[in-house]
Amino acid sequence: MRRLRIAVPPAVAELAGGGGHGNMWRHVLAGLRERADVELRERAPRGPFARRPDVWLADGHATPPATGGAPLVVQVHEASWADPELAAFLYPDFARALEATTESAVRAARRVITPSEAARAQVAAAFGLDAGSVHAIHHGVELELFRPAADAPASPAYVLFVGVLHPRKNIAAVRQAAAELDLELVVVGGTPADRPDSRDLIASALAPAPGLRLRAVESPSNTDLAALYAGATAFCLPSFFEGFGLPALEAMAAGAPVVVSDRGALPEVVDGAGVVTTPDPASVTQGLREALARADELRPLARARAEKLPWSRTVDGWLAVLDSCAE
Repeated sequence: MRRLRIAVPPAVAELAGGGGHGNMWRHVLAGLRERADVELRERAPRGPFARRPDVWLADGHATPPATGGAPLVVQVHEASWADPELAAFLYPDFARALEATTESAVRAARRVITPSEAARAQVAAAFGLDAGSVHAIHHGVELELFRPAADAPASPAYVLFVGVLHPRKNIAAVRQAAAELDLELVVVGGTPADRPDSRDLIASALAPAPGLRLRAVESPSNTDLAALYAGATAFCLPSFFEGFGLPALEAMAAGAPVVVSDRGALPEVVDGAGVVTTPDPASVTQGLREALARADELRPLARARAEKLPWSRTVDGWLAVLDSCAE
């Protein structure tokens, strides 16, 4: 059986590094290369004897490649700028630029891939797309890397937050909950990419506060991050919206009791194997208290849920979309 020929802009391969977006591209491209012919191209080949790709795959948040008329599939993480409540969290210049490039990509594409049903609905509504052209395919997790510890987490107890230190992530609610429950808060925080200067945001997220014991862990290795997940008394991500929420899935794979908000894709990701709450501070505190009380029940449920979402499943879904569009 002939292998599918997929063209990918080199800029996409350059994304395949750290962070959720980079991890997605790294795993998906590696999986596609095992099952299809993937070549990096800036534009469509020319000439009557040129070996043409069957389909193109590109980042839906960047200017679309010149495919020479060949079908294009793009991946769009979300369209949060289309929601006034979420847009208020974004740096305006960044939001306008991202909206423009994303619109050009989805208009050029035959199919759009999103990481969740929540993102699928948001993207389709933002651009008036036919529902059949937008596909929700969940991200995956490295089950061999992120796995439960051999022994129960040792004291001292801590609640873990992993994510960009952006207002949308709602770390203020996690800080308040950790202080009220007398838990150390361990923060693995990234720099927001939507504004030229994030120093005030980072300082606020990591600032001392009465009753709060906070430890910041900067740029841990994957192995160290996996150990932090596995050792956590609980993991908390009460974001105001997530197109997916990969840290929550990684925490579940490591067997951590997980508390997430009821916004965006987070209830999809947890799927009954964690505590889902509204994102106000009082509810997050109560959700964390519930997760602590149900820890022995939630740990195996979390791992079982994560085992249903390996990266190979993500690759299967993407490959099916690409194959359906191939010339």
